[in-house]
Amino acid sequence: MRLRRCSLRKSGDWEPSKLLGRRIKKSTPGVIALKKDLKWWGVFGLVEVEERIWRRSAVSYERVFAAAIGVSHRGKSALLERVLSDFGVEHSFVQAAARVKEHYGFEITTTAVRKAMLKTARRAQNLLEGKCRQSFRVMPAEAKETIIAQADGTMICTVAPGKRSGKRPRSWSEMRLVAAQVHGASQAVYGATFGSVEQAGRAWAHCARDAGRGLNSHIHVVADGAPWIGLQATEVFGKDHRFSCDFFHVSEYLAAAAKTCAPSRSESWRKTQHKRLKRSASHLVVDALARHIEPPATPDTDAPVRNAHRYRTTRSLSLDYQSALDRDLPIGSGLIESGHRHVLQARLKKAGTSRLPQTADCLAQLRVLQANNLWPSLWNN
Repeated sequence: MRLRRCSLRKSGDWEPSKLLGRRIKKSTPGVIALKKDLKWWGVFGLVEVEERIWRRSAVSYERVFAAAIGVSHRGKSALLERVLSDFGVEHSFVQAAARVKEHYGFEITTTAVRKAMLKTARRAQNLLEGKCRQSFRVMPAEAKETIIAQADGTMICTVAPGKRSGKRPRSWSEMRLVAAQVHGASQAVYGATFGSVEQAGRAWAHCARDAGRGLNSHIHVVADGAPWIGLQATEVFGKDHRFSCDFFHVSEYLAAAAKTCAPSRSESWRKTQHKRLKRSASHLVVDALARHIEPPATPDTDAPVRNAHRYRTTRSLSLDYQSALDRDLPIGSGLIESGHRHVLQARLKKAGTSRLPQTADCLAQLRVLQANNLWPSLWNN
């Protein structure tokens, strides 16, 4: 790094620094100014200027120009960090670097893309976590009439932290995705967490409030039969919600049982049970299954009818599909299933990839923030 001095007169309480550099010819005796190269990366590539170094009574080394434009030596401009984060959150780091080359005409390393994206992801994580710590029970008196709320979990491949010594063992961790949407709207609000079911519940409640929930709102919850979903729906939505089991999930049990209940006409038997469910005659479905239940000694893996019968009897209050259809409400969990694909899995479940749990969580929060159309607010703040 090369430093040089040049002559400059004092201005106010600022004076050129006398600490560094090589003395050159001065027009004003005793006044010394320094210059230092300042390099940073912007959307036009590498930018290099010669910056003057200053000092004042409390600061002996002041880089006024760098502070004014918001860059550091060998750093990146805010606009370039935004570009790298945008490319890095959508594509692999290799592909993101290639897109920078294609659109902006200069090369940048995959490590630079990764660092910029993770820095932005941590900001997004802090922003969303701070929001979730606020109370979700403060709502307007009048808001949207009906909110669709769904939740589910997906498995993400992770590796344990620590020094790498050969191939590190991988494990699968469940990330819970929650979503809420105004009935009839196209935009949903998402939340994701590796945390406890209570954290997922709080994120779910905030999604519903951000989507338009008020004190007058009815929450229509559709999900599979996972116990944590029903418990959190009761905890955060209370008496304002009605829970329905995902119709497709119920149909999977019926399809497996149909081969035992009606071997020669399994498809027509299954369709008959579907019609009964859609007109809220689930007791007829239970009776049809009860006539073909396997003996108690049969293991569950070989007892599809018993599994289907147990699933329906334990969730009889969540099978009122006729009421939902009469109100033109969904009976399937397509909202959360599509959210899995385009919010989480499109980036976090690429073939052969695995991440540290904290890195995967940061990346998921950035994906959520982008899906919620909060990307501009992250940079404007």
